[in-house]
Amino acid sequence: MKKIFSLITFVLLFSLFIPAASADGFIHIYDKDMWNLFNEEQQFSAINYKDGFQNMILTVDTGEELKGEKAVWIFPVPAKPDKTVINIVKGFPQLMGYDVEDKADESISDVFMAMRATQVYTFTVLFLTMGRMGSFGKGVEGIEGVTVYGSIEKMGLTTELVSAMDGSSLTNYINSKGLTLTVDSKSILDEYAGQEYSFVISWISDIEKFKQEQGKIERSYRGMWTGNSIGVFITFPTEKIYYPLKPTSVYGSKRVPAVIYVLDYVEPELYDGIKTDTEINYFFENRLSASEELRDFFVGYEKKPSTYYTRDGQEQGFTVKDVKYTKIKVNPPSKYLTQDLWMEVSTPLKVKAADFANKFGLLYGLIFFILCSCLASLFSGMIVFRDRPISKFKFALFGLWNFLTLIGFSIAAYISKIDLKFIQSQEIQKSDVSFGKIITRALLIVLVIPILFLFLFTGSFRYWGFEMIIPMVIMYAITSAFIAPFVWGYYKNRKIMKFIILFTVLFIILTIISQIFLSLII
Repeated sequence: MKKIFSLITFVLLFSLFIPAASADGFIHIYDKDMWNLFNEEQQFSAINYKDGFQNMILTVDTGEELKGEKAVWIFPVPAKPDKTVINIVKGFPQLMGYDVEDKADESISDVFMAMRATQVYTFTVLFLTMGRMGSFGKGVEGIEGVTVYGSIEKMGLTTELVSAMDGSSLTNYINSKGLTLTVDSKSILDEYAGQEYSFVISWISDIEKFKQEQGKIERSYRGMWTGNSIGVFITFPTEKIYYPLKPTSVYGSKRVPAVIYVLDYVEPELYDGIKTDTEINYFFENRLSASEELRDFFVGYEKKPSTYYTRDGQEQGFTVKDVKYTKIKVNPPSKYLTQDLWMEVSTPLKVKAADFANKFGLLYGLIFFILCSCLASLFSGMIVFRDRPISKFKFALFGLWNFLTLIGFSIAAYISKIDLKFIQSQEIQKSDVSFGKIITRALLIVLVIPILFLFLFTGSFRYWGFEMIIPMVIMYAITSAFIAPFVWGYYKNRKIMKFIILFTVLFIILTIISQIFLSLII
């Protein structure tokens, strides 16, 4: 069975100083006695595909003020005319979820940052890092080969759903509206008409009157007021999700971005002309609010009544939860838009992995923490006590003491006497260095850290002033309290202290490698 396509035509008005959107069709403005192809700057489209039916809202941004007497926008959408439902709606779904893959990177970073925080001395680095982030059928009077299936008039717009037997019939119909198409526009429409396509044509007879009647339907969308946001809402059956790109090719070398939001995760079928200039991102929104005007668009979602806030006040609306959606931005030179865009509901493997990372951060964080701790302890034991046989199992299991931070791990190492119980040797290392000398050496070693910190973050000692004394003293005291036990341990039992130092170094390295590995596969 041949596919029958519906061509939907309508006009979207935006304020003089506010940018707008369109790329799925072309706009003609009638000014005085001629029709001119009107510049489109960008297009927004929202799609909800459920049970074989596509619900689509289309808005257009002309990027300039409409100053003619009439305006018409034409673009194709796949459906049979007797199964297509059209409407005109105010507003656009305010989708403000988080990017799933970006969130996964952030989640992974947070998880491994928390791991490294168990080493205590990393707190300073972490602190500094965090501080920087219905139908009827009748012929059109006087025009053969054209059938009007439906008509709707709302908010100053008139929309008709028609079918044409051939390109000539469609051209005559458009001429009856006082519109003469450009050669390029006509050739594109002829291709659809020649395949028994249907068309929906929307127009405004008086733009100035329309703007006065509509007023300012301003709404906030990602921090920008988008002005008179009025769109065409279409519902039609289709086996795949569809988006019309081909009609925009009439703009030649001009880039007219198409920003498409599809509820659920989808994979578009990109052809060579648009692959390099297409961005695809996947988002998740925990709670989405919308006005009652958009209720039919969110078919298939559980909707709970709520208050919907607008710039001018509040009105009755609804909320839906756990919304997955895909953002597709197509922005090649218009002449490369030689085909329309088709999409299928499918979740890419990398998005599944990112979803897992976002939902189960605690689980995989725990797994990697145990793995890195046990491996670091095992490798440290094998290296430090390499001259004697060791119990690899005991050293690996000992890494679990890292749950008590590096301090707990160190205390456990001395109390457990790992140099005796984990190896086949009774040799004990003792130091004759007095406690006083150990403390003196520790304080001298610690003195280097505040000085190094000052130099690294000021680049010079020239800017050192009185106001730096108190912070340096505090840092010196904290560092001394932390370093002194390790210096004491080093002089009392160097083997164990070497084991502890090597453990923390290897643990940090392993967490970095693990983080890079996860980031690459997600």
